[in-house]
Amino acid sequence: MNVVFSLGGSVIVPDELDVDFLKKFCNLINKYKKKNRFSIVCGGGKTARVYANRRAELGLSDKEAHEVGIMATHLNAFLIAKLVKGKFTTEHPFRIGKKRGLYVSGGYKPGWTTDTDAAYIAKGMKADMVINVTNVKGVYDKNPKKYKNAKFIPKLNWKRFFEIMGRKVVPSGSYVFDPIAAGVCQRNKIKVVITYADVNNIKQILDGKRFNGTILS
Repeated sequence: MNVVFSLGGSVIVPDELDVDFLKKFCNLINKYKKKNRFSIVCGGGKTARVYANRRAELGLSDKEAHEVGIMATHLNAFLIAKLVKGKFTTEHPFRIGKKRGLYVSGGYKPGWTTDTDAAYIAKGMKADMVINVTNVKGVYDKNPKKYKNAKFIPKLNWKRFFEIMGRKVVPSGSYVFDPIAAGVCQRNKIKVVITYADVNNIKQILDGKRFNGTILS
């Protein structure tokens, strides 16, 4: 099975480095990588937010702040590459998808989220799925952090996803899965699974068993 992981910065560095999750996740990858082809894309987490939140005081433009944030994703990716004995790379995502072996990457260029990077890797790889590991269970009909009555949606098609999330990307926007990345996956018929940072649950996904999360297809 060909799988791209979009590993959100919120699960790598939610506040401090989540050593427990990272050790368990990387152990799972090391166990399954012999029979599966993986690529991992890492977000920046709190490390990136620290810089982004002070960009105005530092006199950075939005583009410059994004470039600094990308470097934070590279730091996380370099660490993960060491833990899974993979290859760290900053190449174009589509080229990464064409390579053999386990590659770990971060952000590629300003204007693209790491979800978008993961989607283009998946396109190049002809991946079976993208697993987006984030800080929420999956897709809700509205923001569960703002609305207590938000309803969880275990499965939905792309049309419904875009009705809920919209197609427009705004600077510093927060998305359970970036609409641009979603468009790439929709056009290339790549299934997306959105789930949270529970390694046993991620294992269930890889094993084709029941899991907690949302399937987009």
